[in-house]
Amino acid sequence: MQPDELDLITRDEAPILETMRSIYSAIPMHHLAAIHGKIAGAMVVANAIKDALPLIHGPVGCAFQRKLNPFTLSSTFYDSPCTNLNNVDVVYGAEEKLSRAIVESYEKYSPGLIIVITTCTTDLIGDDIPSAVLKAKEKVGCEVIYSTGDSVGKSRPVGIQDSLYAMADQLICREDVERNEGSVNLINSPTQRNANKLLEMADLLSQMNIKINKVCFDHTTTKDMLDLAKADLNVIGYRMSWAELMKKRMGTEYCQITGWHRYNQKKDPETISPYGLAGSTRVLKEIAQIMGKEGEAESVIEKSRTAVQLKLQSASKELQGLKVAVPVGFSLNLLKDIGVDVAALIYRTQTLTHGVTDRAIQEIERANLGLAEIYDYHPELLINPTPKEELESFKRLKIDLVVAPVKIAHFYNREGFRTVDVNEFAQTEMSVGFLPSLKLCRVFREAMGKVRVRSPLLDLMEFDEGISNLTPHWARIALSFHHLRSTKFSQSSYYHFHGLAGVALNEHNI
Repeated sequence: MQPDELDLITRDEAPILETMRSIYSAIPMHHLAAIHGKIAGAMVVANAIKDALPLIHGPVGCAFQRKLNPFTLSSTFYDSPCTNLNNVDVVYGAEEKLSRAIVESYEKYSPGLIIVITTCTTDLIGDDIPSAVLKAKEKVGCEVIYSTGDSVGKSRPVGIQDSLYAMADQLICREDVERNEGSVNLINSPTQRNANKLLEMADLLSQMNIKINKVCFDHTTTKDMLDLAKADLNVIGYRMSWAELMKKRMGTEYCQITGWHRYNQKKDPETISPYGLAGSTRVLKEIAQIMGKEGEAESVIEKSRTAVQLKLQSASKELQGLKVAVPVGFSLNLLKDIGVDVAALIYRTQTLTHGVTDRAIQEIERANLGLAEIYDYHPELLINPTPKEELESFKRLKIDLVVAPVKIAHFYNREGFRTVDVNEFAQTEMSVGFLPSLKLCRVFREAMGKVRVRSPLLDLMEFDEGISNLTPHWARIALSFHHLRSTKFSQSSYYHFHGLAGVALNEHNI
């Protein structure tokens, strides 16, 4: 049957339909099929260094996969040359081809660093990658390293850890380095290239007479990476294998500010989060102790903390006793600082089952409840609630504000609940220091000042009963991928994975 027989318009009559069809067909690839493998992780590292160039050693499809299937439409990795292996190369080896590709890439792009990223194909055929790289380095005027994915096993984030380890092993760790005595490196994740998050921390350390050697990653260059070797201490956000290697090879100490290793030592839930007034005080004192600056630290910390506390007293008056519902994973330290009452904790375990044991999931629950008790919170814990159960609990508890991303806020808004999205705060503001507490206070005040919206436009759409932030069509696709990925995924999990009140867990919580 022809379109005109159905009283519909054709594509020629409405070209926009073809455009919309193209966009629509690409969406599941971006959000549902993106594979966080070693190639993707290595390319994230390359992308975080301004003058670095990724060179993918494998078939052309391996290089194009990240363009066909990027994590977001804005991260397409425009320059990603490839050795373009074929069947002959697989049989006879491709070391010469790799050496030529390194030289050609340098001549075309003039990078400061080339990161050779091996693929499944080259890993299987057993090319001598180190020899090929060494041969090519003699012909180019830049640094060349290689990442095979073998250095750190399955350490997460996959690919990122291995590439950074390769960088430390082949580039940073070296002899006869001129040290910048009494200095530290402040290092965040290459996925969060935002030095602004570290400004207050850097300022406080400087006031303690602790010098800042480098801040990574933010407009970082190859030279900046080389200069990391000059510092006495690496301050890292989570466990980084390359920091451990720098300590082993160069004696550079490291301070991991987040991580369950602290909790496991003393079973003290207050040691888990480095954020808020209490967490930041602890971390700053620890760094000062390592650097031998305890005396200077006391006065600096006390002065800055007191100043923020005075501002919080007036800024948080209208938030005192406000009943909030919060997903497990967001820092309770910060919520304590602004005076709200955590009346409900939502714990969604399904997203953790891919890489965390059941025992660890239970330990996360115990730690968060323990921290809530310390802060005199008495929340109701909702473990994998259905949408109906969640809303019924919120109404019974008389929740004033729900911490939820904006994309699912309509689910709560239509029931009369105000929502606050803390994802942007977590990405751009949440860091060691005292100002984040004040900034979070403003975020909550703005949320409470907004008019209640009971009829959001998104209510015009039909949403799936099980995965309530997706339409039935996308819910079926999402469910298919989760069935494929998880051996623990069962039909009962379908009603648990609806992504409500979701805040991405920080690396140290996983």
